[in-house]
Amino acid sequence: MTFKRKLSPTERFYISCDDFNAEETATCVVNQMVLEGQGDIDIAAWQKAVTQASESLQGTRFRLSGKLGFSHWSDAGITTQLEVIRGLNWDGMSDEAAPFLNRPLDVKTSTGCEVLLVIGEASGKHHIIFRTHHAVMDGRGTKTFADEVLRALRQQTLQGDNSFVRDVDLAKSVTSLPGDKVSDTVAAPTGVPLGRDFGSSWLRRTLPGSYKQVLANAGISVAKLANIYSDSPVRIQLPVDLRMHDTDIVSTGNLTGGLLMQVSPMTTTADWAKQIRLKIADLEHARMPQFAGIPTLNVLNWVPLNWLKKFNDKLALKRQETGQYRTSGIISNLGFLKVDEYSAAGFNCTSVFFIPPYFNTTALFLVLAGNKDSVEVILRIPHQLSSNGRAEHALSQICHGICYGHEEHVAQVASIKNQAQPIKQAS
Repeated sequence: MTFKRKLSPTERFYISCDDFNAEETATCVVNQMVLEGQGDIDIAAWQKAVTQASESLQGTRFRLSGKLGFSHWSDAGITTQLEVIRGLNWDGMSDEAAPFLNRPLDVKTSTGCEVLLVIGEASGKHHIIFRTHHAVMDGRGTKTFADEVLRALRQQTLQGDNSFVRDVDLAKSVTSLPGDKVSDTVAAPTGVPLGRDFGSSWLRRTLPGSYKQVLANAGISVAKLANIYSDSPVRIQLPVDLRMHDTDIVSTGNLTGGLLMQVSPMTTTADWAKQIRLKIADLEHARMPQFAGIPTLNVLNWVPLNWLKKFNDKLALKRQETGQYRTSGIISNLGFLKVDEYSAAGFNCTSVFFIPPYFNTTALFLVLAGNKDSVEVILRIPHQLSSNGRAEHALSQICHGICYGHEEHVAQVASIKNQAQPIKQAS
């Protein structure tokens, strides 16, 4: 039976963010899960496993069909393949010397995912990259695909997917309330935009050791950064997996909701945890966002993709000119990843990390992932906001906050503010 599933308005918006105008600057909204390691890789075994996993997971074979509100996902009739890239010796610490990371994934002509094996012929460091268009999968869905490939490599029973529910429908089963309309009222954590380069770059740091309250301390670090440049409020968006509301779901789909966190340099990790707890209890994470004041997301299904793209580009230009954004940044926490589970067929995995997707309207995108003996911190910032060493400084400050926390600083500031005014000495 031919598979067919109506497109979600959120998925449609993600597709409209793609820019394939020029090959050297092409960008698409893509998740990239990277397995890093060494070894003498059995390439044929990995190629076979990727094909088997794609046969098992129908969500890996989505291709866009139809127009406007009739747009839908259908089975492309082909499976995901693994491509080998040699000779570049990419170190995995930034996007430098890695043009394949910007390679388009055109969901209108092929499937929305691919797997790349980047051989480090000089360094001996290899990378296996699961690339998925955000309209097809979210971060958790991408991990579901990778996990299926590893099951195939170990000749274990494949899990497959059992649900093709859309994000809007899963969210509606939780709450019918829409998200609050949020205006562009906050500044970027790295100051004002400079120049007219709408590209972006990312940097990675690996923090050896184990740390507590990683997400909270990263968020507070962003607030401190923002406070250097502006007195405006700090608003951070946290992606939240909606699968929590139906634990029987096995889906590679884009099933992500979100929370908007109000943060300041005086926020404590306890404040952060309390805010999340209250927002989750109030089901804020499942409220679909309002887009440009449109009362219902379904309207987006009837707006041509090129119109959506023009609107998005206009919004990016406006934010560049005003320096005001909807959020100070997005922080995605993938939690603890079991690195050992990704070693197979000659590949010895030493680390797993995710590269933040690119949006030209976002001031900062941070992704966190825990490994067995380290924390991976990957930061993407637009070129307009990263010049003059601002990206490196931001990443250093975030890493320092993760390693050392902020509680002592908050306590010191509170103590100073609470001290009584000193008594003047008698003259």
